[in-house]
Amino acid sequence: MEFRSGLPDTVRVFLRQAILVAMLFVPSCASILSQDGNALPKASAERPSWTTGDRWLYAWTAGTAKGTKTSEVVGVRDVGGIKYNVLRVDTVQLYYTSDLHWAANIVDSRVVARATPPQPWFNWPLEPGKRWHYQGVYEDRERKDPMRDTYRVVGVESVEVPAGTFRAFKIVRETDSAVMDQYWYAADVHWYVKWVGRRGTDEFQEVLQEYKPGAGDKR
Repeated sequence: MEFRSGLPDTVRVFLRQAILVAMLFVPSCASILSQDGNALPKASAERPSWTTGDRWLYAWTAGTAKGTKTSEVVGVRDVGGIKYNVLRVDTVQLYYTSDLHWAANIVDSRVVARATPPQPWFNWPLEPGKRWHYQGVYEDRERKDPMRDTYRVVGVESVEVPAGTFRAFKIVRETDSAVMDQYWYAADVHWYVKWVGRRGTDEFQEVLQEYKPGAGDKR
């Protein structure tokens, strides 16, 4: 997902995320190596449920700029008979399908960016070595571009961030342009704990500082 829009650059940077999920680890007899070289059991992750009120605080850097952002699940919206999970990041609402495929960014009830069809940051169940492809169209107020993405689950790694040390799936997104994403998702926090990306020569990073589960109904 190329999070380009008519928004200011600083807002645009920390909205690059697609996303966004809990993970359920299912061990098997096979094993892989973690980031620190230790053996970890092979795992898979089924499609997760979000809970209204789930909240994540991230620290982000982009070049010399830095800051924090809070992402919060605000519920489910019905649009044309299709239900979307809605995540609020500052003044922007991000819409995801039930499979947590990114569909659109909305500000003041207006679509500022969208992917057609929705972009599959995940393909359930997640498993080390799994690969999938996406072909669609990205559109915002400034442009309309074709997208051709390839995703692969590299494995399960031990990732240390300010919020703690987590076992997480590492997923790599590659495109036919100067765009790249690597993101790590952990079951313990129901979302990603780290995200590193590049847009042309511009690089950015997000790391989890704090997670607070919500008390609302699971979606």
